[in-house]
Amino acid sequence: MSTNIRYESILESISGGFFAMNSSYVITYWNKAAEAGTGMSSADVLGHHVFEVFPNARGALLGEKYRLAMETRTYQSFETAYRDDRFEKWYDVRIYPAEEGLSVFFQDITEKKRDQRQKEIMVEISRAINGAKNVDDLCQRSAEVLAAFEEIPPHLVCIYLYDPRTNELRLVAPASLDIDFPAELVHQAVAADAPTCAARAAYTKEPVVSGSIEEGTVGRLLQGELGGLNLHSVIAVPLLVQQELHGVIEVVTIKDRAFARENLEILSVVANDIAIGLSRKRLMNDLRMKNLELESQTEKTLEASDTLKKFLAMFSHELRSPLNSIIGFSELLTADMQDMPAERMQEFMNNIQTSGRHLQQILNDILDLSKIEAGQLDLHIASYPSAYFEETVSRVLAASLTAKNIRCTWNLDPELDELVVDQTRFKQILINLVSNAIKFSRDGGEVIIASHRVGNDMVFSVQDFGVGIRPEEIAGLFRPFRQAESGKGRNKEGIGLGLAITKKLVELHGGTIWVESEWEKGTTFSFKIPLIVDATSERIMQAGMLLDALKRENWRKEGGEKPLALIIEDSPQAGELLTLYIESAGYRVEIARNGADALDMAKRLHPHVITLDLILPGKDGWQVMKELKRHPLCKHIPIIIVSIIDEKNLGFSLGAVEYFVKPVNREDLVRALDRVHMLPSRDEKKPSVLVIDDDRAATDLVQVILENEGYKVLTAHDGADGIGMAVREHPDVVLLDLLMPEMSGFAVAQQLRQIPATRAIPIIVLTSMEVDDEVQAQLGNTVAGLMSKARFTKKDLLREITNIENARWP
Repeated sequence: MSTNIRYESILESISGGFFAMNSSYVITYWNKAAEAGTGMSSADVLGHHVFEVFPNARGALLGEKYRLAMETRTYQSFETAYRDDRFEKWYDVRIYPAEEGLSVFFQDITEKKRDQRQKEIMVEISRAINGAKNVDDLCQRSAEVLAAFEEIPPHLVCIYLYDPRTNELRLVAPASLDIDFPAELVHQAVAADAPTCAARAAYTKEPVVSGSIEEGTVGRLLQGELGGLNLHSVIAVPLLVQQELHGVIEVVTIKDRAFARENLEILSVVANDIAIGLSRKRLMNDLRMKNLELESQTEKTLEASDTLKKFLAMFSHELRSPLNSIIGFSELLTADMQDMPAERMQEFMNNIQTSGRHLQQILNDILDLSKIEAGQLDLHIASYPSAYFEETVSRVLAASLTAKNIRCTWNLDPELDELVVDQTRFKQILINLVSNAIKFSRDGGEVIIASHRVGNDMVFSVQDFGVGIRPEEIAGLFRPFRQAESGKGRNKEGIGLGLAITKKLVELHGGTIWVESEWEKGTTFSFKIPLIVDATSERIMQAGMLLDALKRENWRKEGGEKPLALIIEDSPQAGELLTLYIESAGYRVEIARNGADALDMAKRLHPHVITLDLILPGKDGWQVMKELKRHPLCKHIPIIIVSIIDEKNLGFSLGAVEYFVKPVNREDLVRALDRVHMLPSRDEKKPSVLVIDDDRAATDLVQVILENEGYKVLTAHDGADGIGMAVREHPDVVLLDLLMPEMSGFAVAQQLRQIPATRAIPIIVLTSMEVDDEVQAQLGNTVAGLMSKARFTKKDLLREITNIENARWP
């Protein structure tokens, strides 16, 4: 046997691949192991340049090693990978210089490398899961690990989370790509006939491999970029824990669909770990939320128990004192009435009467507070002269003022000559604050009641120069059954409900109350309410605009055409009288005698203002008003109701800007016509705010404040509705309470951050919950602002929203 034959026999018997090339890099020998390891026969490669056989080696480390060994005649060895659309192989390559060229031995170490890389990726995935702060972060970190493993850009790995409520997949990763994903890719309906691999994998709960890149998320969006990466197929793997779907991983790969099995095997193992991590993270988040809610509920229960104990102790004492007086003096009268002097009898009767009134006041306070807390106290809004309240409060408290020789000074702003409030409740606010100031004033002192206007609000203050309140006592001053310790020695009456009720009544008027005090120098209680109070959950009007006593020259250009008023009135005499009034105010006038003509003329003429009688032939005024407010051409026209029907609240709730009961006063009507043109234009898009709070009184208050400032306000009274509304309406800002039934504010904030469509919406927390360091840590960076319900003011709320607006739209 010749030497060549013997060497060839040896080379053919070895397990590793061997080939030889000449000095021109042309392959001259190719053994059977090389054929088996590469799938290429000797006939395919002999006589071909090495870079023709292995095009991926050109410009790569392998090609550089070939050249280095050939030129320096030195031994080279290293490990290398070969990838194409058919397979991925790893080799241990050893290059030996030979007389006529190079001899190359290579051993297939693919299985070893695959096991090693699988262990490495599992370690990295584990780190990503354990280091993630939340579910979003977990998905994004996992996507980066997978992209590194597949050696593709990070944004070519997509991870979806499954929402069982909507049966949709929501795109979570990639999160940092500067591209607006279409809604149909961000939210994919899970269905058997879905156009994407991810949605079909979610439906079947089985992996899906497609040879069409367009069936993948990034394939549909980034076709141009993918063309240069030589990618051939899409793999979608569901994230399952005990057949419960949590999401889907989607990866694009260079492998042809028929050769993607190995990638699928590794992705399936990785998907299992990610799914378990997601499940655990969600459970931990839910547990943390529940713990926070439980702690909050426990604190509220303990506080309620403490409040109840204090209430029972104080209530029993306050009831016992007047009852003892009533029973004691009545017994004396019953036993000795015949022999008792008239003066003595009168004294006993006065004591009984005083004790009875005191007892009545206690019961009234408790009933008022319970009504307010239950949302059953309705306001009856009307216009009253401010002098009425000055006279009434002074008369009611005259005895208290005289007893301590207190001087009561009223400094009311002349501009606020009419107050649009609930007469009884506004009087109660003033009486509570003034009587409180009298109690804590020194004998011979002074109490000052003042008012002034700030924008569209009325601000009232009650100042005394008495004992004052220590700073540490101010925070709990408006809580039920609380009294300042510093004042108990001077004020032994009351059960601590006056200020709590006052605060609630101010808030029902859409306002806020606050206190400023300096120990031993006096105290000032101030409150602010809108010029026009919203007494229902519907907007009555733009608050304060109807009280702007500005001249018509401010809205009508000199020499311009007179504005048009449409009078809807069936009575000729009433119509003639209104015509005289309105023409004297500088208007042109058209008259409609019935509802049908009124609607037609309003649409055709588009008047500047409409006066409406409610009793009309055919179609009544209520129906006319509803149709006007629904029609796009007419819904912004100010409507002034002039009718014998007194249903002001209903009229305002349907959109009237003023309401007069016949007979109407000329001056009042002209002033109303002047003022309607101060209403802001509604053609411009208003910034929108979504308020999510189960406390309807709180949402109504915020709605009044913000709508008066020109914001569009959306309201939701539970977390699930709030999330749905945020996805549908995409508001500019979300105001969120933390303590809500069923779904807490923490959970709402987390879900809004997980949904791509709502992720960028700023969230301001407005809550009665005490927000400590732990709660702030739990909220993390999910919220843009934080305010306490107990202390926030309209100014605070508007400042928070304005700060966000300035940051987003400089």
